Amino acid sequence: SNVMEAERLSTISEDLRSLLNQIDNAFHRMDNGTYGICERCGKPINPERLEAFPYVAYCIECQTRIERE
Repeated sequence: SNVMEAERLSTISEDLRSLLNQIDNAFHRMDNGTYGICERCGKPINPERLEAFPYVAYCIECQTRIERE
């Protein structure tokens, strides 16, 4: 039980670190003037996608391709 709890907390901690890193990267893109532009294809990211997930770096098409790879 303690091992399972420790694993669960570790997973949550990793997920939170990843999210924080994505948010930090979004702030850097804002500073660089590249926020809202897909880092893979260079096309604008759909504003509705950015509203739902303001930290994303890829348009939905590129994100789908990345997840398949």
